[in-house]
Amino acid sequence: MKRCASGEGVHNFERDEFMTNSNCFKHRMKIVGLTTMAFVMAGTALATIGGGGGNLPGRMTGGGSIISNGLRITHGFTLNCDVAQSPQRLEVNWDGNRFHLEQLNTASCSNDPSINAEQPSASFNTYTGSGVGRLNGVSGATIDFVFTDAGEPGINDFAAYTIRDADGNLVLTVSGNLNKGNQQAHNP
Repeated sequence: MKRCASGEGVHNFERDEFMTNSNCFKHRMKIVGLTTMAFVMAGTALATIGGGGGNLPGRMTGGGSIISNGLRITHGFTLNCDVAQSPQRLEVNWDGNRFHLEQLNTASCSNDPSINAEQPSASFNTYTGSGVGRLNGVSGATIDFVFTDAGEPGINDFAAYTIRDADGNLVLTVSGNLNKGNQQAHNP
């Protein structure tokens, strides 16, 4: 697999994973059905999800855009760390395509000690999740995602998502620091 420049993601279709370099951290995502494992190699945090609510309470809100290989991808969300709480909203838009979350399946809120979210402080700074939604109006698409809150004004916040259509075909795998926007972790 080739290395990426900061803010770019490269997908390795043979191993169904992608790798990015972001703020000197290596983020590696491995997609296995609806289970996502996010490894933050430069820190000591490991967020693993497979079902149930988050291990830390709270919610994350925000949005923004990332640029990958010249493509601008925007997102906006309000996500609770407990999948049973409402609201659970996530929208991702790119190149005329739209993904809207209909059901959050997994959520994990964790604290990566290498990320300083500054003020206002929350008990976590990383949200990892997966769900099912509509892609261009067609239900049954899936998403696996990671969002981080790395303080103000948001340029060090990180977003990664992998979206598959209802037939399981990969339609988007992208990651990087926000080009514009802000993501904010909140205590309950």
